[in-house]
Amino acid sequence: MQYDAVEESLGYKFTDITWLKQALTHPSADQKKSTNLNYERLEYLGDAVLELVVSRELFSLFPKVDEGELTKLRSGIVSRKHLSELCKQLGWCDYLEMSPQLVKMGGKESVSTLANTFETVIGAVMMDSNYNAARKVSLHLLQNSLENAQSLKDVNYKGTLLEALQAVDGTGPEYDVKPVSEDKPAGPFFARVLWHGREIGCAEGHSKHRAQVASAKDALQKRLWEKEQG
Repeated sequence: MQYDAVEESLGYKFTDITWLKQALTHPSADQKKSTNLNYERLEYLGDAVLELVVSRELFSLFPKVDEGELTKLRSGIVSRKHLSELCKQLGWCDYLEMSPQLVKMGGKESVSTLANTFETVIGAVMMDSNYNAARKVSLHLLQNSLENAQSLKDVNYKGTLLEALQAVDGTGPEYDVKPVSEDKPAGPFFARVLWHGREIGCAEGHSKHRAQVASAKDALQKRLWEKEQG
């Protein structure tokens, strides 16, 4: 049937397939007010369900992590970028109905649209059944994301460092990354994070990205800019 593949990816069979149809009908494809309203409302509901499910799981998975770090972990998992990537991997964009004009404009590649679609589908499961069913589906879809939550959080080290340094004088950091050995240009790599030309952190990593993240983490731990100011 039309939505069998979507249901299979969810690990859930809809009692009323209308909910899934509404979730996969972008407002641009149907000008019926009720359909448009349902899409937006399902997005709202799905967003709330995901926030709660992920918050609860992270609370259990990381019992020694404080509120700030838990928030960063959750942000990585439910970010628009991450949800849109999952939606694309699941192939839901193939079933997403939208206007031909929007499709031509790359609507089915839009990060915002794909993330919204992920949320609307979760909302549809909630409305077709209950919170427990929506939670089970969410955990099924986000299993790898939750297991890799620490790596998803890593990107925040660079963002946090950028915010901290810009708060001082508006100037961000620069990264100098080189292979640890000239004989191994593919890595591992050594990264230095510089601020106003001075090194404030350094570390190694198996990739350029990991080295940068690790050096940003090192800089945040040392916080040399604060010591200099003090």
